Amino acid sequence: MAWGGSLNKNGSDYIRKLREADRVTAFLENLKEDLNSDEQKNISKAIDIITDYISKISQKKE
Repeated sequence: MAWGGSLNKNGSDYIRKLREADRVTAFLENLKEDLNSDEQKNISKAIDIITDYISKISQKKE
């Protein structure tokens, strides 16, 4: 992506999903600090699912 350029709809959707995933994972990482070990494992699984999804859509872009 070039600065100042425009993206097509697919590129814009991808960037939007990427930014949202980043915000969600940051929130979940902060949340883990206040939870017990079992709950932390569940949050880690959710983070892994989000990360895997972003990896899959990233591979489609290449």
